[in-house]
Amino acid sequence: MSHFINIETELDLSSVNDPFDLIIVGGGAAGLTMTRELSGQNLRIAVLESGEFEETEKHEALNAVETSGILDNPDIQAARKQQNEPQLNVWTVQTQKFGVRCRVLGGSTAGWAGKVAPFDPIDFEQRPWIANSGWPIDGTDLAPYLDRAARHLDLGPMVQGSGFWRMAALTEPSEIAALHDFDAFFWQFARSRHSLTDVMRFGPDFRREHHANVTVFLNTTVASIVITDGAVEGVKIVSSLSGRAVGTIRARRVVLAAGAIENARLLLLSPGADHGPVGRYLTDHPSVSLGAFDSAHMDRAAQVLGFYPLREHYRSFMYSCGLALKPDRQREYHMPNMAAFMAVGIAHDDPLRALMRLAKRTSAAPLKDVATVVSNVGVISSAMGKKFLNYERIPERLRRLLADIVVFLNANMVAREFIGGGRGRQLASVGLSVIAEQPPEASNRITLSEQTDHLGLRRAHVEWELPDSLRRNIVIFGRKIAADLEQAGIKGFHIDPALSDPDGRSLLIHDMAHTAGTTRMGLDPETSVVDAELAVHNVRGLSVAGASVFPTSGHANPTLVIAALAIRLADRLKREIFEEKIGSLAQPVDTDSSRPLAVITGATGNLGRNLIDVLIKAGWRIRGQFRNTVPQHDRVEWVRCDFADPDLPDAAFDALVQGADAVINLAAATNDVSEMMVANVTNLDRLAQACVRQGVRYFGQASSMVVYGSPLTKVVSEDAPLIDLDQPLHTQYFAEPYMREYAKSKIEGEAVLAKYRSDLHVDIYRIAVAAGDKFLEESLNWSRGRKAIALYRNSHFIAPHDVARAIVHLMSSPASSSKGIEVYNIANSDSPTFTQVYRDAGRKTGPYIPFLFDLLKGFKTNKGFSRRLPMGAFRLDDSKLQGTGFRHAPRS
Repeated sequence: MSHFINIETELDLSSVNDPFDLIIVGGGAAGLTMTRELSGQNLRIAVLESGEFEETEKHEALNAVETSGILDNPDIQAARKQQNEPQLNVWTVQTQKFGVRCRVLGGSTAGWAGKVAPFDPIDFEQRPWIANSGWPIDGTDLAPYLDRAARHLDLGPMVQGSGFWRMAALTEPSEIAALHDFDAFFWQFARSRHSLTDVMRFGPDFRREHHANVTVFLNTTVASIVITDGAVEGVKIVSSLSGRAVGTIRARRVVLAAGAIENARLLLLSPGADHGPVGRYLTDHPSVSLGAFDSAHMDRAAQVLGFYPLREHYRSFMYSCGLALKPDRQREYHMPNMAAFMAVGIAHDDPLRALMRLAKRTSAAPLKDVATVVSNVGVISSAMGKKFLNYERIPERLRRLLADIVVFLNANMVAREFIGGGRGRQLASVGLSVIAEQPPEASNRITLSEQTDHLGLRRAHVEWELPDSLRRNIVIFGRKIAADLEQAGIKGFHIDPALSDPDGRSLLIHDMAHTAGTTRMGLDPETSVVDAELAVHNVRGLSVAGASVFPTSGHANPTLVIAALAIRLADRLKREIFEEKIGSLAQPVDTDSSRPLAVITGATGNLGRNLIDVLIKAGWRIRGQFRNTVPQHDRVEWVRCDFADPDLPDAAFDALVQGADAVINLAAATNDVSEMMVANVTNLDRLAQACVRQGVRYFGQASSMVVYGSPLTKVVSEDAPLIDLDQPLHTQYFAEPYMREYAKSKIEGEAVLAKYRSDLHVDIYRIAVAAGDKFLEESLNWSRGRKAIALYRNSHFIAPHDVARAIVHLMSSPASSSKGIEVYNIANSDSPTFTQVYRDAGRKTGPYIPFLFDLLKGFKTNKGFSRRLPMGAFRLDDSKLQGTGFRHAPRS
């Protein structure tokens, strides 16, 4: 579980002596995405967040910047205030005259609208008409990481243009099909997994998750990076509010993920890291209103350029349609990438407050309030629906299903409800605004001000100007879109009078708070700060994440690409740390070749760690295979090998099992359906073949109780029928689709091993849920929603150490010396259930809500109530195991 420490109140920094494997500076989208990717792999990770769980005005004061040039124009600052203030908590235009930073866990996602999109292929190109353009990577390099980032952000398919209409099974509006210079461009919205009527807030979502070996330091402002002889050693920190707590947190790898302003500022504050173009090539997304639709046509415009649903895998996702300049037109007109998005105004008559006044009999104008309520019945109903969707006693799966249904039925209503803050949906205005790519220029930059904050650290000074060419291009863009709309039949658009000047001198162009580019990526240290792997040039161990590494930023909102690059960086750091840790592990202590050798695959997992301990005590030498989790046991010969790799050579399997007396296969793909066939079937077969070639005596296979599906009896022995793969799986196993696929792969894996019964002794272990007493006791402190589901499901447990003891008992028994195949339920029929633990603690367990859903699911799929028993309503019979002489360890 993540450990949170507030250094203002809870920590004497002298106690932080042991170095971390990695320090991530910043708890925003980039930093927390990396943390999620790297957690749970035996890495000690420190996340340093300058804020707390909630924003405060004193934290906001640390965001103050000094500005010059157009940013001192009060009209531009008024436009920025109108754009940003309504959706932010403590942000002020006086403090942040450029950009939006939220010093809080979750970073700027505390105040964003959740809007994301992928970059266009042209954004990565070196374009002769855009100075300093071109990335050292391209879209194909980033594509797999975009897919993973989409899963982090809970997004639907990455689809654009005409492909969207086909995938969404919608007819493309004739007006969009008739456009000449523009294509439809689609943004998505990252939705919270917990507050289903809100966009994703990384901070609250992260707090509800469990991340092993992760320490989040709150109120921890980084004063500088410690660099010695060109290598990072850690960071100097100071407590954010009082400044009283100061110290150093050490690590040989540090990632700056604090945003484009702070990343540059920290490098400039750190001797040895302020070289080259740090702070230069600052960009944002310039924006300004292009015009508005008249009242007679704004409803149709809002319908065409509005929100659309797309369903995939029983989920509904919401897409916002805008208009982007076609790539070939960008080349023809020598223009940067730009798009127009719909900006709507919602009438803010508040029917909820009117209803409250009427209920409390405090209304000064009851007839007016009654009229407001009556005319806004939909808003009242929506408010009640929002409360229902966020009511945690209702299972999250049901609430999410209902939220998806609402999105599918009326995506525009959902969007207007959010924009209107729940107070109305009626359109007051519909306009178009531009979001433009800003060509990077070295003169736009972050430097250090002579002013200091209340911690004594020099503030950032922002120089951000717009070239005349960009102003002219925005005018051209606005005029072309007005002409294209008229020609395509989208009527009633009136261009803003400010675009009448071809030079755009009167345009009040402001930033969109998508600050980027201050630590740009490139191959030349003279013009870039980080390389293509996001490592800072000439500083070993220091990397940067976030939009600050963008060489150019297209027009798309940046968070999706930020997350993708963060995942790519996490993969690189994972590889480096693994190699370093494996290299530092001592040779196994047990090198006596007279001792038997056991190979354990999946040896860094829960069962693997326990099995290593039991085997070493029994006198075995160990060779352990691992994929991602960093191994730590120094009495094991470690081999890194990915069983999900379809191209793994036969030589890798032979080398893994060479000289082994026994092989215990615990490795398996459990969640990713795309990996299950390779890892659980194909490469299992190849592993068994290698065992035959290398003369291995014993093969143990970790199967699972899922192979029985939803059985017909409350006590299930090894002779019970398995899921019939020739029949529909959903009628035999009441589980999520991925679990049904997992069960299928485990059954096929057992069938594969049956082929080798004349060459090996094979034991198949059908294991109940492996979790110990501590896990059951921790459930006493779970949330109500989790209890309502988990207190019913997964109720048949066996301690992992007991599983390990059972495996060693079987592989050491006289029967294991003869060839053949045996199947054993590895279970403890006397293990406690959640219900027993709760009753022993004097707690009530409440209704088993999922049981009702399983009954209904069985009724629907079988056209009647099924005799099959869902998880939690049956137990494995372990009498065959006990018949071999095995006895379970007593409960601790």
